[in-house]
Amino acid sequence: MEISRRTFSGTGLALSAQTAAPAPPNIVFLISDDHTAADLGCSGNTHVRTPNLDRLARDGVRFANCFVASPQCSPNRSAIFTGCAPHTTSTSRLHTPMPPWEPSFLDQLKARGYFTGGFRKVHQGNEFNSRFDFYTADKKTKFEAFFDKLPAGKPFFLHVGFTDPHRPYFKGAVTPPHDPAKVRLPRFLPDSPEVRDDLAMYHDFISRMDAECGEVLALLEARGLSGNTVVFFTGDNGMPFPGAKGTCYDTGIHVPLLVKWPGVAKAGTVETKLISHVDLPATWVEIAGAAVTKKMQGVSMLPLFKGGAYPARQAVFSERNWHDNFDPIRSVRTGRYKLIFNAAPHFPYRPAWDLEGSPSWKSYQEMGKRGALAAHHLRLLQPARPVVEMYDLRDDPDEFNNIANDPAHAAAKADLLKQLSAWMHQTYDYLPPAFAGPGEPRGRGWPVSL
Repeated sequence: MEISRRTFSGTGLALSAQTAAPAPPNIVFLISDDHTAADLGCSGNTHVRTPNLDRLARDGVRFANCFVASPQCSPNRSAIFTGCAPHTTSTSRLHTPMPPWEPSFLDQLKARGYFTGGFRKVHQGNEFNSRFDFYTADKKTKFEAFFDKLPAGKPFFLHVGFTDPHRPYFKGAVTPPHDPAKVRLPRFLPDSPEVRDDLAMYHDFISRMDAECGEVLALLEARGLSGNTVVFFTGDNGMPFPGAKGTCYDTGIHVPLLVKWPGVAKAGTVETKLISHVDLPATWVEIAGAAVTKKMQGVSMLPLFKGGAYPARQAVFSERNWHDNFDPIRSVRTGRYKLIFNAAPHFPYRPAWDLEGSPSWKSYQEMGKRGALAAHHLRLLQPARPVVEMYDLRDDPDEFNNIANDPAHAAAKADLLKQLSAWMHQTYDYLPPAFAGPGEPRGRGWPVSL
C-alpha cells in the first residue's frame, strides 16, 4: 500500500520575494535507553519522579501511541536515522554499524545549513559518529561544549543519547530512592520483593535521566535558544524486564514521545494517532525545509503541528531479529489489534542477556518452579510459542488472551496478515512472510491459515 506524502516548506507559508524567510528552527532530540511509555509521571505513573519531562509534556504534545521499529537498541536507532525498517538497511542485528553507503537525515539537514551534534549513545558505529559535526561519547563532557561550538547564525540539530534506564542497576542513583512498596507494578510482572526492588531502581535511573534532560532544557533557556527550538523526547525500546524489551508486546515496542515547539505545538495536547519511529526523520527534514526522500518509509508529522493533509497511519510495524540470540519476530499493530508472527516458534522465550541475570527474571523463574505464578505469566516459561499471536487491545490491553484461532476475529486476523505480508514485501524483508497475496512468494512450512 503506497502512502502519499506532502512536502511542506520550513515555514509552511508562501513568502514573497521581498520577505526574508525566518531562520529554520533548531531541533533537539533526547532519547532514553530501555524505557516503556507508561513510565513517566505525565503518562500516569505517579510513582516515578520525572518533573522535567512532565513539564515538557505540559508545554507541548504528548503522543500516546508511539511505537518503535524494533524492540532492540541499535536496530531501532538505525530506523530513527534512516526512516527505514532495520531489515531494509541491513541493520536488523544488534550492534551492526550503519553501512557507510546508507544516507541519513543528517545529510539533508547539513545541506540546509544545520550544524549537527551528538552526545553519548548513538550506537551506529564509529564511522557514523564521524558524520556529526560535533560528537562525544564521554559522559564527563558537559552539554555546554556543544553550544560553545555553535557557529553564529546557523541552525542546529542536537542528539543526546542517554544510557539510562539501561541495566545494570545499583542503589544510590538518586536521592531519595523510589520506594519498592509504592512502585507501580505492571500486570505482566509477578509481585515479589525482588521484582519490586528491581522496578524501584529502574525508576531511580529514569529520574536520573530526567534530571539530565532538565540540564539540556535549562541550557536552551540560558542561551536564549528555547523560543526557536523544537524539542523531541522518546525512548529507544521498552523496559528491560521479562516480557518487555526484545519482544513485540506493547511493553517492548510502546515508548514515550513528547514534542515541544513554542508557538506551533499547542501546549498540553495529547495526540492519540499511531506514530512510528520511522516517522521522526521524515518530520525533521520537513521542519528543516527539505523533502522526504523516496527511500524513507515514514510519514512526516509536520501537518499535525502546522495543519494540512496528514495521511494518518492505520498500522505500525515492528521487528525483532538477533540480539544475543536469534529470534525473528514481526508484528503489526492497529488501534485495536496486535498480530505477532513468531518465525521461530520452536524456541521458548529467551530474555536478552542484560535482563537474563536480573533479579526480576530469576524471581520469575523461581516462582514458576514452585507454582506461584498467575496463569497469564506462564507463557514466558513455555517450551515453545505459537506461530501467530493476536490480541484485541481494546478488551485485553495486557495481551494475555491469544485470539488468533478465535472465529469471531477471523476477518481481522486475515486483514492483519495481509498488511504484515505487504509491509514485509514492500520493505525488502529477508524473512518470508507468514501469508502471501496473489502473485507474492511465500516461505514453505508456515502453518498459517486464513
